[in-house]
Amino acid sequence: MAATRLRLLFAVFHALMAATGSIAAAGADYPDRPIRLLVPFTPGGGTDIIARALGQHLTGAWGQNVIIDNRAGGNTVIASEIVAKARPDGYTLLMQINTLTALPAMAKAGQGQGTISPEQFAPISLVAALPHVLVVHRSVPAASIKELVALARASPGKLNYGTPGIGTPVHLAGALFASMAGINVVPVPYKGAAEYTAALLGNEVQMVFGSAPTAIPHVRTGALRALGVTTARRIAPLPDVPTIAESGFPGYDIMSWYGVLAPAGTPHDIVARLAKEIGAATRTKKFGDALPDYEMIGNTPAAFAEFLRKDAEVSARIIAQAGAKAH
Repeated sequence: MAATRLRLLFAVFHALMAATGSIAAAGADYPDRPIRLLVPFTPGGGTDIIARALGQHLTGAWGQNVIIDNRAGGNTVIASEIVAKARPDGYTLLMQINTLTALPAMAKAGQGQGTISPEQFAPISLVAALPHVLVVHRSVPAASIKELVALARASPGKLNYGTPGIGTPVHLAGALFASMAGINVVPVPYKGAAEYTAALLGNEVQMVFGSAPTAIPHVRTGALRALGVTTARRIAPLPDVPTIAESGFPGYDIMSWYGVLAPAGTPHDIVARLAKEIGAATRTKKFGDALPDYEMIGNTPAAFAEFLRKDAEVSARIIAQAGAKAH
């Protein structure tokens, strides 16, 4: 019996070594087939826009198609779990946002289940960051942050804001604003930016802390009214729109970040090659011109890992301050 168990152990060991070796060998020729980049939201939002621009760059650089796979739902958990459980060979990647660090922090605060965490992934590169804009439907009788706060205080719980799910920057931006302003506004979850923007345009919700590229076109047509920017500084496309911080809420500062991750255990040489090419993309004029509202970053795997650690602390502070909840 002992000899049989020993033979089984050796068989398992050699199988694991063979699998590891095959992944390592594949890394030498990486990529030699199409790559799937999962996006945890529906098409048309900030995450999808940057994923498609990055996919085009990588396809051109390597001659292998990068297929964008939109898997919306579950507050980014559906797409994230697919990638976390995928073979760690560099051919299944994830474009993620702040939700990756926010959901575990919310779970610790007793606000939902943290079914994903940064430890399930190999960080590759932080690609870019993006400001948000507080926009309201044109029928809302408020032309400033001050007037919006007064309106919300006069009718507690009557104003709704669209989000792509709890723990997303859009949700946390609203929760922090409500906390700092002492108002009751209700988050309404949708699958992504296209859905919550359509809801806002149809006056199903009255306000949204939308990403800049999603909100600004509708501000320019007059369908939506911009009241404030979520970052510490004003943004170039809307120079006359004040920040929320300068509108009576000093210290208010939230923006989205976008990063690419692989399953934990992905070989270092594959991660390094991906990070190098992503960094090269962020420095090209074509990539920057395609994404004029984004702040390009393109850092290393080690720098992205450290960023995730610090962002988890920031998310925890925001959640504790805002008391962020799903309802």
